[in-house]
Amino acid sequence: MSGVIAMFEFLRRRKLNRVFRSYVYVLGPALVDRYGALDQYTVMQIQATAEKLKLGTRYLAYAVALYRYDESENTINILRVDQAFLDQLREEIAASWFDGDLDYRSEDVLRLSKTTTTKFAIAPDWRVQGRGHTSL
Repeated sequence: MSGVIAMFEFLRRRKLNRVFRSYVYVLGPALVDRYGALDQYTVMQIQATAEKLKLGTRYLAYAVALYRYDESENTINILRVDQAFLDQLREEIAASWFDGDLDYRSEDVLRLSKTTTTKFAIAPDWRVQGRGHTSL
């Protein structure tokens, strides 16, 4: 039975990693484009930008934890996330992305999005183009 639990945990972590990547590498730069570089973004700014980009909002609390460190009226009223739960989410994010540093800010997350932009470059087309040449 523990093998099944381990598999579910592996799949959950893998899904969260993909979600984090989209929130870091797609949502972060879009927030800067729309609102400028801020110390914290509001829940409404994060939610509106995620919806505009058609990013899944199922894990929106994680996006808020990436770009906010203080609870607000909207974190409580819209997401039902109080400071204690926000701290738990930030702890999970810090363990995976910031070597356990709980004091990360939105500028640190935005710095991540700039450091590995080539990682998501368009892959070459390995199919043979005209005259037997590939895209390389």
